[in-house]
Amino acid sequence: MFPLYFRPIGISHLGRILCSKGRPCPPPSERPSAPMRTQAVPPLRNRPEFPTFIDQFKREIPMKKTLSLFAGALFWIFPATAQIPEAQPLYPQGAPDNNGLPADKAVYAESHAEKIAEADYMLFRADPSKATGQAVVICPGGAYLGVAYTHEGIQVAQWMNERGITALMLRYRMPNGHWEVPVSDAEQAIRMVRQHAKEWNVDPYKVGLMGASAGGHLTATLATHYNSETRPDFQILLYPVVTMMQVTRGNTRTALLGKNPTMEQIQKFSAELQVTPDTPQAFIALTSDDPSVAPYHGVNYYLALQKNKVSATLHVYPTGGHGWGFQDHFKYKQQWTQELEKWLRDGVVFPENPEPMLRIGKSYLGTKYVANTLDQDGEESLVIRTDAVDCLTFVEYTLAQALGSSFADNLQKIRYRDGIINGYPSRLHYTSEWIENGIRHGFLTDITAKNSAHTQKISLSYMSTHPKQYKKLADSPENVRQMAEYEKAISGKVVHWLPKSELPEAGLPWIMNGDIIAITTKMPGLDIAHVGIAEYKEGKLHLLHASSTLGKVVVSDEPLNHMLNNNKSWTGIRVVRMSHSKNN
Repeated sequence: MFPLYFRPIGISHLGRILCSKGRPCPPPSERPSAPMRTQAVPPLRNRPEFPTFIDQFKREIPMKKTLSLFAGALFWIFPATAQIPEAQPLYPQGAPDNNGLPADKAVYAESHAEKIAEADYMLFRADPSKATGQAVVICPGGAYLGVAYTHEGIQVAQWMNERGITALMLRYRMPNGHWEVPVSDAEQAIRMVRQHAKEWNVDPYKVGLMGASAGGHLTATLATHYNSETRPDFQILLYPVVTMMQVTRGNTRTALLGKNPTMEQIQKFSAELQVTPDTPQAFIALTSDDPSVAPYHGVNYYLALQKNKVSATLHVYPTGGHGWGFQDHFKYKQQWTQELEKWLRDGVVFPENPEPMLRIGKSYLGTKYVANTLDQDGEESLVIRTDAVDCLTFVEYTLAQALGSSFADNLQKIRYRDGIINGYPSRLHYTSEWIENGIRHGFLTDITAKNSAHTQKISLSYMSTHPKQYKKLADSPENVRQMAEYEKAISGKVVHWLPKSELPEAGLPWIMNGDIIAITTKMPGLDIAHVGIAEYKEGKLHLLHASSTLGKVVVSDEPLNHMLNNNKSWTGIRVVRMSHSKNN
């Protein structure tokens, strides 16, 4: 018979254990008359990934006896001043999806939880007097069967607090073959931190994600499958599961993807295959003798980051096995925590312009301007040439990267009507329709419509009346006919715009860094003459754009209103913004 184990826990956390089910205890008047029961589970040990104790050790103890035992140990070995935050539901109104596990079967022990059906979190807010502005969402490991939330969660969060970092310790739901469930929990946690950034003394552009073992896989997954709203600014991985190409000792793949995953799923959730140049910077720590998650997981991820010129640091310790987390018995605990502290203080680099559209757009500075790069011989197909851009393809590539990690998929839905490639006319040639398509599919918001009372009626005909200027129209009456139909379909629609006479040198409060600026024109049959990205410099609104005059991507030397006033055919602007309203 195994004895009960006691570890330092706060009084509020004790209530969580005794009431179980992942929710705070109800007031006495609402508690059931029959005595509640809880399972006593030995603490998590240094075992391959996450051992399941439930079937092996089932021991139900009436609530009063459990309370007496825990309380006695609590006041004997744990200081009264120690505080662990009360766990809060991640979805107060209920989660948008379901993992198929019954909530009443979830098990909450003093060091770990299993069969989690309802996600919750503990918030460890840094002392405002020493807050660095950084925040970290912590995803403990557990083979996607449970969450080892003490030595891979609470203790790490407390350590971060001491260093002025706010930590949110996440007890995410188990996938149970539904991979989207833990991913959506991690996404929601990041959203929550950013939504409460001011209240919690956090910089919304300094929010990282940390995970150990399977929690490391969750971290790497979100770091390579983020959208514009949920991209972590940095990632911390301890002995992480990374690839799904091989089955780990704890069979993490089956827990996440089910017994018969497709090769597409396996590749999608092999993070080393999904790294891009915009993947967040990383700190990786592991041991050479890990029997559960082979070192090549973390090493190959590091190499993929290096290949894509993503800043990363890798620390490999000779011994320690798996699952050491914040445990004192790990020989190199002091070394890895010191290395992490140094990295968080000096190694993490936050961009001067954190808005993704502006940050990514500026990475194209100096890129050559080339017109008509999309008009290739043969059938219409998705062309990707980030080495040569025109004004619209520059914005398209920037937007596709900013929306998330599925660059090609994002680009297709940006460039083609409803994301479907069906010949040359299916490409969104007119910027007004390009904008309308983005609004319809939720990744663009019309900012001008909310802030300017000026309207104008769209009138399009230029392409169908000047077919000789277009390679795919010159010798194709059918393409001309289809283009004329699309022109007719959008002509007559009323849109909001801002006359150039009303745009001051300093811009306007509702025009933000990273907004897409579409310059309207009075040229017959055309709607938009040029596009770029807004950037404020020294209090004045400038344009980051692919300049045909200068032959490359530049930030305009003169303010945008000067550019507009110096071009007689330009009449004003429309402003649209990448939307965070949907996952992309």
